[in-house]
Amino acid sequence: MIKGLRISTTNCGIKYKNRDDLLLVTFDEPANVAGVFTQSSMPAAPVVWCKKNIAAGSAKALVVNAGNANAFTGKAGEETVLKTAQSVVAGINCKESEVFISSTGVIGETLNAQLITSAIPQMLQKFDDSEACWDKASRAIMTTDTKPKLIKKICKIGEQKIELIGFAKGSGMIAPNMATMLGYIFTDADISSKILQILLSEITQKTFNSITVDSDQSTNDSVLLFATKAAKNAEVFDADDAKLVEFKKALHELALGLAKMIVIDGEGAKKLIEVEVAGAQSEIQAKEVAFAIANSPLVKTAIAGCDPNWGRIVMAVGKSCSETSPEKIVVKIGDFILTENGAKHPNYVEKDVHEYLKNSEVKISVSLGIGDSNAVVWTCDLNEEYIKINKDYRS
Repeated sequence: MIKGLRISTTNCGIKYKNRDDLLLVTFDEPANVAGVFTQSSMPAAPVVWCKKNIAAGSAKALVVNAGNANAFTGKAGEETVLKTAQSVVAGINCKESEVFISSTGVIGETLNAQLITSAIPQMLQKFDDSEACWDKASRAIMTTDTKPKLIKKICKIGEQKIELIGFAKGSGMIAPNMATMLGYIFTDADISSKILQILLSEITQKTFNSITVDSDQSTNDSVLLFATKAAKNAEVFDADDAKLVEFKKALHELALGLAKMIVIDGEGAKKLIEVEVAGAQSEIQAKEVAFAIANSPLVKTAIAGCDPNWGRIVMAVGKSCSETSPEKIVVKIGDFILTENGAKHPNYVEKDVHEYLKNSEVKISVSLGIGDSNAVVWTCDLNEEYIKINKDYRS
């Protein structure tokens, strides 16, 4: 358990029946907080609210609802966010700027604020102090997710034991650019908001910002990192402090674990696909090519069907990188080398690659042969179930 916070969940009737759809987290003392958010030009009202509040770096509460994204809802959406914050302020006597709010679900439908504001006073009277509260929290924010995503880590800052717990939701509309993706990480460490922001921003680039399910960036993507300071560890002066080595490692592992859980829970997904691009002129170039491969419906459907149609990988490289050439690139699936000198490798055996693609985890590797930089991204296969889930999403 993370000391210094309390969790409550309930069903407030936004969309779902027989399951919780509202989460409330309160902090005993103001927690330090950092956040990264969608870069969409159509941000949801809660994202706008959180981006405004994050500068102060202090949090007393978090409210998350599932079933309605409160996005593209105009003034009504802004008023719902404000009323939600005010209902929390009335209950715990904090500043509006210390209340962080997230929503997830259908875009463009008005969210009834009263459903939330009438539930919050009751939630403030029924906190769950059991270990099971974390599982309940992770389930309360789910939409099309098929399973909760929850990870716990323990590390040290100096000689002091530190705990981290994170949970996330995301299944479709996943291409974070800061998957629909929400993530929340809590720690009892005493680390300033400024340092938390540096750490979260750095780690996000190699975790949450390195996954894709369908290349569709949500209006609501948010990841928030809260530090309750309850561990009372030795003071940390900067992001490069040697005392943070273990904490950074644990935070990265937790974030990457959640990111991969989002990918493998991609709507209808059966396989986790890792795409590594090396030999690039820059990390940015490597990531662009990796995402071109990972987002290709042709590549993703081929993997779903265990079809070693590596020409689709070559296609994706060609459309995303004009600096390389057929003679320079090397394409691999698993440990099998597929290309050499601009043609199929002489030792290529399609049957072997077909058998490899039956695995639940698949790796695609490409060397561009034009530099020393690399990047890794993760995606999933694309099959009929994705279409079924999304065509029936609002039915």
